[in-house]
Parts: sequence; C-alpha cells; structure tokens
Amino acid sequence: MYGKVTRYFRDKGYGFIHGEDGNTYFIHCSKLNGEHIERGYYVSFKPFQNDRSDYNAKNIMVIEAQERKRKYGNTRK
Repeated sequence: MYGKVTRYFRDKGYGFIHGEDGNTYFIHCSKLNGEHIERGYYVSFKPFQNDRSDYNAKNIMVIEAQERKRKYGNTRK
C-alpha cells in the first residue's frame, strides 16, 4: 500500500501515515527498517493488525521525499 506521512515525532519514535485507502496508519520506529522519514514523505508500507489497533504500518520504504525534490530539482534536459 502507499501513503503520505502526515506526522512523525522522531523524539518519541512514532507517527502516522494517511493510506491510499483513506485510513490513518500508526508508524512505530521499530518498523522503519532503517528508513528515515519525515512529514510529507510518500511511502510504501504493509498494513497489519495487532491487539491495540487494526491500522498499523510495517516494512516502510520511502518512495519520494520533499527535500530530494528541492535539493536536486528537475535534472532532465
């Protein structure tokens, strides 16, 4: 599934993704697999359920990051 990071509290280790299905998914830093995420990043993830919530995200991978666009701009010629 794909979605956009709506909030991520690095100091607290959790955040939220607005999924393409309209649901909000909880992100925990233990499920990032070394990825660095920030608000506004477009990500792919695998939804899963646990005893606390039906909407959780794991296997998170960054597809597009805003600073990459700003830093590198349009390199096509």
